[in-house]
Parts: sequence; structure tokens; C-alpha cells
Amino acid sequence: MHAVTDRLAARIFDPLLIPEQENIILKIGGKMAGSLQNYCIYAGQPKSGKSTFVSGLIASAFVPWDQFGQKLLLPESRPKLALFDTESSTWDLYRTVKRIKDYADVKTLPNRFTVYSFREDHPKEILIMIETYLKQTPDCAVIVIDGLLDLCLNYNDEIETRLLTNTLKRLTKVYNCFIISVLHLSKNSGETLGHLGSNTDRWAQSTFIIKKIQETNQITLEAKFMRSDANPDPIAIEWNGSNFSQTDFKVVQQFKNPVGRPKKEK
Repeated sequence: MHAVTDRLAARIFDPLLIPEQENIILKIGGKMAGSLQNYCIYAGQPKSGKSTFVSGLIASAFVPWDQFGQKLLLPESRPKLALFDTESSTWDLYRTVKRIKDYADVKTLPNRFTVYSFREDHPKEILIMIETYLKQTPDCAVIVIDGLLDLCLNYNDEIETRLLTNTLKRLTKVYNCFIISVLHLSKNSGETLGHLGSNTDRWAQSTFIIKKIQETNQITLEAKFMRSDANPDPIAIEWNGSNFSQTDFKVVQQFKNPVGRPKKEK
């Protein structure tokens, strides 16, 4: 009973408190997409280009410019960044790290960036290791989880996915950090996957959708929603023969089929 009373007392909000100004961590297309004590979602179908955009996003933390319209703004006092990969093989993760170095124009990873591979680990173990890292690394302001699907056993279980969302909310507040999570889209509905997607969307500060557009040969990043700013214009990248570069977004024209049967040729 005393423990509950103490916890209740700790939750009292001080009406005289003037918190520090909101610390903007992520900008997309010049719009505010993320701040400390929040999380955002990057979602896309398999092989849609998620890794390309996420690699550019991470690289933007180490250079003065944005990368594919994305910019991570780490506080000077908390410059560390970590990537927790749950999906990739050793070779694929090596390619991701190489891509990050190429986009950041560096030969070796900065000391303030750490990459972890959790492919063989159980969801509960992964969550414990992520929180352990945050406890031991107070100067880390941003973590990237690729992918969030491996932090639960059943992405359609209402209770398990709600508990996972609660964990994200708790981690961001307790450790005053920003979390970027990568999630799959449903092939059928085009929405973030299952109850997990529904729950993460409900409390995310922003959710972005990544698509590969066959008609224009582009990979695009568009806001599904933004809670803290207006939606930015869609961002598009193209392969130019040696690497990806940002380009103008091309609108896919929709051609309507004529009504009725086609006329016979004379």
C-alpha cells in the first residue's frame, strides 16, 4: 500500500512547473516530426525502401545537412544514437552500416553511434536489453528500433500490443528520449500491421509511410499523420545508377476505363 501511495504522490503534476522548451529532435521536409519523450513510426511493405530512408535518417545526425529531406537534431549534451536491428542477417546489417557511412560521407562510424543485432533474441529479452542500454547511456537521446514487429509474439494480440505501446511511452518519458520504430504495412489494407499498428499509431507523435512506386521508379516518404505540425510535402528519391538522390515527387496519373463495352472497329 505504501508503494502505491508513494507512486501516486510522484505522479502529482506541479501546476507551477514551467518545463524546458520542447526539444525538437526530428524534422521531415522542414516540419517538426519528433521531440523528446515521444516516438514515431516508419512503415512500409517488405522491400519498399524502408532501410534506405532509415539509413539516410541516421546519417543525417552526423552531418550539417539533411538526408532525403530528413534531419535528426541531437542535443549537444546528449549526442549518442543507437540502432537496434531485430531482422537483418549479418551481411544485410553490414550493408546497412555501409550505407549509413556512405550517406554521412565517413569511413568509420562515429564513436557516438552504436549498432546492435538482436535477430536471435526473444521479444522480452530485446526489451530488457534496450532498457538496459538506456539506463547505462544517459547521453543517448535517440534510438532506432528496426523492426518493432519482433518486440512482440503476436502483432494481432490486443493485450500484448497495448503493453508494448505502453512500454514505448514509458521508455520515452523515463529516459527522456525519442524512439524511431520501423514497422511493416499490411499487404491487404495498406495500414500499419495489425493491432500493433493500430496501437502505435494511436500514441505516435507521427507516422510515415514509405512506398516503392513502380510507375515512376521512385521511393517515396509521406506523412500518414503529424500531431505537432502540418504534414510535409511528399519526399521522393530515385536510383541514379550509383546511388539514391532526392528528386521531385511525381504524381501517378490515374486513367479511367471507358464505361460500357468498347466499340467495334469499322
